[in-house]
Amino acid sequence: MQTAIIPNKMVQTWNADVHAIIDTWISYYVTLNEFSDAVLSKGLEYSKLNKGRAWIVDSSDATGNFSKEIQEFIGSDIFPAFAKAGIKYFITITSKNALTKLTIRNYSAKAGPNGLLLVQIDSLADAIEWLKKNP
Repeated sequence: MQTAIIPNKMVQTWNADVHAIIDTWISYYVTLNEFSDAVLSKGLEYSKLNKGRAWIVDSSDATGNFSKEIQEFIGSDIFPAFAKAGIKYFITITSKNALTKLTIRNYSAKAGPNGLLLVQIDSLADAIEWLKKNP
């Protein structure tokens, strides 16, 4: 089931087996409004309704970087909202693109201070397996 999409940039889906939202990124070149609408307005609300416990960000084939504004928004708004909604795990899938790797490292560093367990994994299949073993 798809919960949100940013055309040509991100597709968001729900994995009912592990109660996780999966953001599959193609391009990190998005506006703050696009990002906020997909993640907070659609994804987080869907996760709340379905007792989500994890958020997986698959950027393995993504390019680009989030603006400084979005990276700050992730730390100030997104991660606190995730924690408040019961999200326990924030999982990132390793990117092949050097610039995107740097962006992921910058924003994911804010997960821990907001009460989320940060997990970095090499593939989506490994992330789902990890969640099955760590309820």
